[in-house]
Amino acid sequence: MNILLSNSTDIFGGGEDYVLILAKYLSLRGHSVWVAALPGHLLLEKCAAAGIRTIPVDFSGMGRVFSVASELRTLLRSHAIDIIHSNANYDRTCAALAAAFSRTRHVAGIHSAHSIQHNITHYLRNHFATAHFLADAEAVKKVLMEEDGIPETRITVVPIGVEDDHRDRSASSRAAFRSELGVGTQTLVIGNVARLVPFKGHRYLLETIAHVVRERTDVFFPIVGDGELLKPLMDQASELGIERYVRFLGFRDNLHELYPGFDIYCHSSLELAAEAFPLAILRALAGRLPVVSTNVGGIGLMVEDGVSGFLVQPEDPGSLAESLLKIIRDERLRNSMGAVSYQLFTRKFHASAMAERVEQIYLGTRVAGPSGERK
Repeated sequence: MNILLSNSTDIFGGGEDYVLILAKYLSLRGHSVWVAALPGHLLLEKCAAAGIRTIPVDFSGMGRVFSVASELRTLLRSHAIDIIHSNANYDRTCAALAAAFSRTRHVAGIHSAHSIQHNITHYLRNHFATAHFLADAEAVKKVLMEEDGIPETRITVVPIGVEDDHRDRSASSRAAFRSELGVGTQTLVIGNVARLVPFKGHRYLLETIAHVVRERTDVFFPIVGDGELLKPLMDQASELGIERYVRFLGFRDNLHELYPGFDIYCHSSLELAAEAFPLAILRALAGRLPVVSTNVGGIGLMVEDGVSGFLVQPEDPGSLAESLLKIIRDERLRNSMGAVSYQLFTRKFHASAMAERVEQIYLGTRVAGPSGERK
């Protein structure tokens, strides 16, 4: 098939990483793949470096939706695109308009557990111009059905997959990253990778850290990501007196070099109808790390509570801290949980399995209309 993956955001987070990974693995399956994103976007740079063909598209301005859709429609024709797979709200509308009444089928990837229907244009797009919806988790599917009225037959849950962690590079990456942090071999590094936005729950993570360091001082917490809450969180860390145990590293695009330096992974998201299936946790599984996380969105599918890590309720730093301390205190438990994490990753969440499932959805949409009925 000829496939165009689109993403209209101006950030590089989990949804953008998903596009990059999916493009690579669909290409490995023999498909011709292009990726469309904003001019100069890091996603295009990473795709080009991976040998994926790129198309810069100025996805901006609500008044430009129809002109952008017209530009996309020309691209669909010139490249004989079979599937256009959108991955954010703006390009979702543009892709639907571009594919309408053409041979190209529009598939929408939904990466957050909140409504995607806020006006009549969204209603028409969702119900008449989208052949199928790919949801990252059951929580996403539930919102699409209950809040947006999309039939279950037009939604498929396909968990996100990531690549393996390349063990041959792990030792050198671990040493380099821990040297950057300035921590010794005896220090346990508990990583967190997430945008600094409210629903990621960082203020509770900092309270958790304050609990942990009352018992253990041989720990360090690098927080990777940028966002609107950087200054408030830095102020909170100062107020809690935990600055020596925390470092805000900002946005990093070399995550594969950071995860080997972690000993444990911790995720603190809130139940704000936003978190779905964070790639950050999948990378922790691929990196053989025990995971301590709040149980929101689709995270319960990614962590086997008490086996590969621990799940706790959101907004409970005391419980999050106690779960972390159980793993910090017990090296054998860390190792056994990390091994189970990797088994779970290889069994369910490798990028190759994701691409195969997405491919099957694409094939199905080519013989079915937006109603889901076979033609």
